[in-house]
Amino acid sequence: MKKRLYFIISVILTSLGGQAVTLNSIMDSIAVNNTELKSKAAEYKSKIAGIKSTNNLGDTDIDFEYQKGDNINGNKHGFSISQGFDWPGMYIARSQANKSLTNAAEYEYRAQKLNILLNAKQICLNIINFNRKIKAQTEIHNNIKQLYTEYEKGFKHGEISILDINKLKIELLNVKQTLDSYITQRQALIEDLTGINGDKVIYGIELIVTYPEQELQAIDTYLNQLTSIDPEHNYNNEMIINSGKEVTMAKMGWMPKFSIGYKYANELGDKFNGFSVGMSLPIFSNRNKVSEAQAAKTAFIYSGKNEYSSKCANIKKEYSQIVYLKEQIYAYGSVLTDNANTEILKKALNGGQISLLDYLMELRYFLEAQQTLLDLEYEYNSTLTSLNKYQLL
Repeated sequence: MKKRLYFIISVILTSLGGQAVTLNSIMDSIAVNNTELKSKAAEYKSKIAGIKSTNNLGDTDIDFEYQKGDNINGNKHGFSISQGFDWPGMYIARSQANKSLTNAAEYEYRAQKLNILLNAKQICLNIINFNRKIKAQTEIHNNIKQLYTEYEKGFKHGEISILDINKLKIELLNVKQTLDSYITQRQALIEDLTGINGDKVIYGIELIVTYPEQELQAIDTYLNQLTSIDPEHNYNNEMIINSGKEVTMAKMGWMPKFSIGYKYANELGDKFNGFSVGMSLPIFSNRNKVSEAQAAKTAFIYSGKNEYSSKCANIKKEYSQIVYLKEQIYAYGSVLTDNANTEILKKALNGGQISLLDYLMELRYFLEAQQTLLDLEYEYNSTLTSLNKYQLL
């Protein structure tokens, strides 16, 4: 009942002249409503705030002292205030490191957003694939149902045998079972998409039977995008820069830290005040930090190279697959462009040139070819979407 209600609402909206749902409008809706994306955006803001806080001065120390004495000497009291700070060059180096960390955080968020939107678009393409299959299977079901009605009339007049009637019943059941399976699988995908859209139903997606237009670009364009657009690659580059700054800061960690302050004391009626200067030497605390930072930089360098090589190989694989799929689609499409084959079979059956069993077997042959074509078209659009994924950003 719920499925039927969604469909009726979609048809009403379309008939009333409302704006038809498109893949672009669905992606815009998901970008706004997706709860995981909202969570990642909040994490990004939190991370940026945390990065900015790391280059602040330390806390200011304030001490108050009160000591009670005897009746002769009296009481004494005093207070001090001091501020500690790192070696001056450390703040410059940390500022540069924080800049690369801020850029890296942004690229990390963009990569997460891209994965969420790409997954959503692939689900949409799969729904369109089932929409096309359901449409084709519905036409076949109606044709066989019409043939069954005609044969049933002939059976009542003694012109058709019960065996032919049973053959049509079985074929009708098989076609209906496949149709129901497609509808069930599509509904599962729609439920997945609803969850990705923040549990908000996207009405009308079951009416889309045309894939969005996409342009296949030169393979060099896709390879160049890895270094110019790919957020994961850019994230890794920023982390290499950051780890280089971390090495610089680790080396500066051997430099002393300072503190400067003011002190006041009142003792035996005498008042004392003045400045204090302190210095701490990192003899033990900075051990192994330079080698740790250098190892982290090396790890990011090799990780970036490995990731780049893997993505290049995947792009080349997908591009080769696109070329193959395009050839197969053309080959199948050249003989399955219309319903000419099924119409010829129907005429041959009505003219007595073939038996009902031959008709059903031949019809099943062309149906399987049609399903193969639909699968090829889906795989082509899915692979092309993966190649063009950076358009989602």
